[in-house]
Amino acid sequence: MSRLLPLLAAAFALTACGPAQNPSDFDSGMNNGDMFRRPSGIDAMAEAIRSGNIPPEAILATVYFGFDRYAVESGERAKLDAIAGRVGATTVLLAGYTDHAGTEEYNLGLSDRRAQSVADYLVRLGGSRTRMEVIALGEQQAAQGAAAAAAAKDRKVHIVDANYKVGPGVRSTESARPINAAPAPGAAPAPEPVGLN
Repeated sequence: MSRLLPLLAAAFALTACGPAQNPSDFDSGMNNGDMFRRPSGIDAMAEAIRSGNIPPEAILATVYFGFDRYAVESGERAKLDAIAGRVGATTVLLAGYTDHAGTEEYNLGLSDRRAQSVADYLVRLGGSRTRMEVIALGEQQAAQGAAAAAAAKDRKVHIVDANYKVGPGVRSTESARPINAAPAPGAAPAPEPVGLN
C-alpha cells in the first residue's frame, strides 16, 4: 500500500492541473489546412502512373540508374538540366521504379530513394519541392524474368507533368504539346523532349 500511495498522489496532481495548453504563438499547421494539401492536378495523373497508363507526352524526362544505385549519375544529369525550367513552371510527379531483383520491400525503398534523389537534384536547379511528389512503385511494372538489357530499362524515374490533361484538344500546360506537332508559323522549332521512351 505504501508504494501505491505516491503513484495515486502523482496521478491526482496531474489531473488536477487541467489540460495542457500550447503556447500562444504555437502553430501546428492544422488550422490553415495547407500542411496536408496536395498540389492540384496530382490525383488523376498519380492514378495513371500507378496503373501504368502514363501518356507519353506527359513524361518530361526519364532518368536511368545503375543496378542497386540511387544517385543521379553524371550522364543522366543533362536530362534534368534540360527540363529545369519546365519543372519550375508546373507540378511534377516523380515515379520511381526498380527491376525485379530484390525483395518487394527493398525495391519499394530503392525506388523511393531514386525518386527522392531526382527531386533533390531538381531543387538544386531551382525547382520547388512543394510542387513535386514522389511515387515509389518498386518492381510493380518491371518485366519479370527480363534479360539484363531489359532490366536496366526498369531502373528509372519518370518525371511526369501532373497538369497534363488527356482529351480532345484539352491540355493545361505548354509542356504537353505533342512531340511531333508542327510549330506555329514563324516560330522556331521546339527542341525534342529528352528521355521519352
